Amino acid sequence: MDRKEFLGYSLKAGMCCCGALAGLHYGRVAEGFGSGRSDEPAELTGWIEDLEQRMINGSATPEWLRAKKARRWITDMVAHIDDTLDDSTKSHILQGCGRSCFNRAFGVAPAGKVTPEEAEGFLQQLRQGGNEVIEGNGSTVINFHWGRGHQNPQGLILSDGYCMCMIMESDAPGLSPTFCQCSVGYVTEAMERGLGKRVKVELLESLKMGGTDCRFRIEVLS
Repeated sequence: MDRKEFLGYSLKAGMCCCGALAGLHYGRVAEGFGSGRSDEPAELTGWIEDLEQRMINGSATPEWLRAKKARRWITDMVAHIDDTLDDSTKSHILQGCGRSCFNRAFGVAPAGKVTPEEAEGFLQQLRQGGNEVIEGNGSTVINFHWGRGHQNPQGLILSDGYCMCMIMESDAPGLSPTFCQCSVGYVTEAMERGLGKRVKVELLESLKMGGTDCRFRIEVLS
């Protein structure tokens, strides 16, 4: 490629940058440009695509700002849910979100049934974690808690007032306690998967409700 040709492509790329930064369009910086056409020098294709991606990445909203806006949006959404829906419907929606959160984190439940040995091993793990398991008269009740020293994936500690939910771990003034029903769904999915039985989960205490821990009463149903 001679100097004239190179300067021509550079000028095109520069014009496309200005257009993108002005909000003229997204995606390809120019129709057909950098698309691997037969009349486009092969050595420029990668350079143009790299420049294009740098433009897109450079114009993206910072992660912290997106997270802050998401927290505000969720706070408003839960407030609207409180204003318009009955308690049963609110719980159903938020608990469904909690189940989905667990599935995204750990994948969908395996197809096979949980064996009695696996269920007993799961209960033993709960006991070792400081959770009370009460068995008798054909029933099982679990008093489950995150634990005041429990950390979320980023190392923030519950006893310092940080929620275990990474979205709402901090800086969520005005967030309704209804949001904690999401944790009820999360715990429900975890317990049913570990025990291979349906459970009924009741939220007893949470940080967002003014408590010092997040505690749940879990009744094994079948």
